[in-house]
Amino acid sequence: MASLSPEDLIKQNVELASLPEIIVKLNQVVDDPFSTAQDISDIISEDPSLTARLLRIVNSPFYGFPSQIDTVSLAVTIVGTQQLRLLALASSTIRQFANLPNQFVTMETFWRHSFSVAVVARTIASKAGQADSEQYFIAGLLHDLGSLIIYSTIPTLATEAIAHARRKEIPLYQAERAVFGFDHAMVGATLLRRWNLPEPLVEAVACHHDLGEIEATPRLKAVTHLANVFANPLNPSLLLYRHTLEADPQAWEILELESDTIEESLDDIEKEINEAISAFSLQSGAA
Repeated sequence: MASLSPEDLIKQNVELASLPEIIVKLNQVVDDPFSTAQDISDIISEDPSLTARLLRIVNSPFYGFPSQIDTVSLAVTIVGTQQLRLLALASSTIRQFANLPNQFVTMETFWRHSFSVAVVARTIASKAGQADSEQYFIAGLLHDLGSLIIYSTIPTLATEAIAHARRKEIPLYQAERAVFGFDHAMVGATLLRRWNLPEPLVEAVACHHDLGEIEATPRLKAVTHLANVFANPLNPSLLLYRHTLEADPQAWEILELESDTIEESLDDIEKEINEAISAFSLQSGAA
């Protein structure tokens, strides 16, 4: 077998791996230090569908703002430019990957797991005293995108990896590394880096199984890692194969939290997960 790399898989999925033009323009204006809230509002308003989706999200019970947000400019003011940029990215990504056919997982199962990790990440971040919980939510939501690239591009090798995981009774990501030399976390990180997303977000996706070097943005890495560990029993990412994931003790040390603190917070988490899914209008696998 010729050697493969995450970059090879992305190149084979150019259309899927390309950000919508409206998100590219939004990223550019948000990253411009001279842009204003009105500039950002004007870009979003160019796309009526995106505008409607964002207003629906910020007015949903999941966010629970006390008063109605009826314009994009008000959303920019209340939610913040970086947060709204991330919500726009999340909404567009869900639509882009909503109905990707594959033999391994339904889109409903995939996105329910992704939203579960996102909601748990936001909960853990809040418990750890992190004010900007939106980046944690987005890291959780996007953490497994690499799996969809793998399933759609190298299905034969993906089947072999699942079989290898079963035989060895190991986590799937370890089997992926054994079979084709990298795992879905690496593919996801490669995709997000192609999208020019902030490096801390890229690193959190890359390290959601193994924390690796923790000098850079350790809290975002730790939260995403723990969220995946806790969410997987609630809503597993792959029904074809399940394996209990172990939390890296470093993650607890970084966040200065005890596992009991998180477990107590997850008693009613399904309600929040359902609210998040409803906010993004993800029902039965369709965005």
